[in-house]
Formats: sequence, structure tokens, C-alpha cells
Amino acid sequence: MIMKGISTLAVAALLVLFLVQTAFPVVEGDQGGGGQGQGRIRHEGSDMELYYTIQTALSFANSVLSTLLLGAYLDTYRRIRSEISLSLVVVSIVFLFHSLASNPLLHSAFGFGGYGLGPFAMLPELFSFVALSILVYISMK
Repeated sequence: MIMKGISTLAVAALLVLFLVQTAFPVVEGDQGGGGQGQGRIRHEGSDMELYYTIQTALSFANSVLSTLLLGAYLDTYRRIRSEISLSLVVVSIVFLFHSLASNPLLHSAFGFGGYGLGPFAMLPELFSFVALSILVYISMK
């Protein structure tokens, strides 16, 4: 079951990478010297395409993992009705809101963008991904 979930997550992450690449296309410019749109992305900041693509994929993966955890913890709470299981439900909801709010596609949809952060833009998502992966692995055992 865990392997099926991981493979589904991997396919979904590849789909998100494709969608992000279509959302942030490279502007085709003239090949002459110094043209305004010469092979640059539409956004300012040279790190936007790579780091924010990775951040978007990690944010999406974290949303999926948070949703899996939420389902598992809700099921546990329905059966046991303990404070710790209710706390885990709340933590998984907070992780879900965090992953949704940190998605660069949401930021750009509202007209905001982070520029010049480089790899530091995606590090919080990477740490969240590791923590959520461990929680999902333990919860699905």
C-alpha cells in the first residue's frame, strides 16, 4: 500500500512539474543581440524557474501527504476518540494549510512573487516534505 502511494505521489509530482513549466514558460525572443525577451523567463530573478518549480512540486507533494495524514488521523480519532489523535488531526490540518499557502502558483495568482531567494525559497518545503514522509510512513505501517 505504501509503495502504491509513493508511486502515485511521484506521478502527481511529475504532473505538477509539467504544469509549472507551462505556467512559467520561457519567453521566446529574437536571436539578435540584446533583444528584450531573449530567452529569459517572464519573471524577474534568474533563479525563479528552477527553485520555484521545485518549491511548487514539493508544496504539492506536501499537500498530498498532509491529506493522507489527515485521513489516517481522522480514522484513528473516530475509533479511539483520544486527545492525542485529535491533536494529530489539527497538526495535519496545519501542515495542509502551510503547504497550500506556500505554493508559488498561489502567490503568483494573487500577484505576489518572491525574488532572489534562491534555494532558500524551497528549503522549508523540503524539511516539511521529510517530516510528512516520516509521519505517513509511520502512520501507514
